[in-house]
Amino acid sequence: MSLNHKGELKDQNLFKENTKLQPNEYRGSAAKDLIDCRLSGWPKAQMLAAEICDFYGDYLQYYESSALESSQYQIKLQHEPIALQYARIELQLDTPRMAEALMHELLHLSIRMRGYPIGEKFSIPYELAEYAGTIIDFYPRIGNLLEHELIIEPFVGFGFEKKNFLSCLSPAPDYQELASTVPSLKEQIGLAWWCLEYFRHWISTRHWVGDEAYIYADSALFWGSKVHPEMRIIAQKIREFIESGALTDIKNHHLHVNTLLTLMRIPVFTDWVSIQTSSDGKAVANRLIEEDLVISYNRYNHYAGNSILSLFQAGFCHL
Repeated sequence: MSLNHKGELKDQNLFKENTKLQPNEYRGSAAKDLIDCRLSGWPKAQMLAAEICDFYGDYLQYYESSALESSQYQIKLQHEPIALQYARIELQLDTPRMAEALMHELLHLSIRMRGYPIGEKFSIPYELAEYAGTIIDFYPRIGNLLEHELIIEPFVGFGFEKKNFLSCLSPAPDYQELASTVPSLKEQIGLAWWCLEYFRHWISTRHWVGDEAYIYADSALFWGSKVHPEMRIIAQKIREFIESGALTDIKNHHLHVNTLLTLMRIPVFTDWVSIQTSSDGKAVANRLIEEDLVISYNRYNHYAGNSILSLFQAGFCHL
C-alpha cells in the first residue's frame, strides 16, 4: 500500500476486504498496512506498530478523517461473557502532528499488550446514586492520564519530541467561582471532583512542555483547599505516589490504581480484565480471578454497604 503526495490512498482495492466498513475505515491487515504508511520515516515506531497490530489482529479497527475533532482510541469489551469486541483508533488527518498522534494512540493500545489489566467494574454506594453520571465520568479521565505515565517514555524514545506528545491541554474552569458552587455537591463527591481537577493538571506537568499545567494545578489546589482543607495533604500523597513509579508494576497495577482512587475518594474497581494472546494466536479478554486480585477491601471500607453496579468501557479521547 502507498499514499500519494496528499496522503490519500493509491490502492483503493483495500475496500474489497472491508466492504461493510465506512470509507476511510479499515480492519486487521488493511489497518496494519495503512498505519505502517502513516508512520513512514519512523522505523522504530513502525516496528512496534506492527507488533500491536498483530496482537489485536482482526479485532483492530482503524479510521481516519480530517473531519474528526481529535484523535482517540477505544477498547470495547463485552461483559457477559467477557470478550474483546474491538480495539479502535481514530486519527485526525491534516494536522502537523499526525504521526505523533497515531503513535500516541497506538501506545495506549500497547499497554494491554504489555500485560496491564483494564478496570472493568466498580460499585457506587446507593447514597451517591444521584451522582452516578459524575462518578462514571471520572474513570476514563483518570485512566487516560495514568496511561500517559506509561507511554511518555517510549514515545520520546522513538524520536518524537515531547512537545508533540499532546496537542493541547484542556483549559481550567474558573476555580474561584466554582469554589462557591461545588460545595453544593455531596461532600464526598465534591472532594473527589477537586482532587481530579488538581490531579489532571499536575500530572500533565510531566507530559507537557510549557507552564500552563503548573498554573492550572496551583489554582485548583488553592481554591479546592479553600473548600476542602484536607486537599493539600491528599495532593502531596498523590504526587508522592505517582513519582514513586508504582504504576509501572504490572503485577500489582490494579492495586496501585485502586490506591490512587482511594486517595481521591473515588470508588475502586472490583473487577479487572486482561487481554492476552490465546493458543491460536488471537487476542482474548480474560477476567482476572480472585487469586490474581489480592484486593484488601478493608482498606476501602468507607465505600462498604449497599451499592449499584456500573460497567466500565475503556475509551479515551486525546485533544
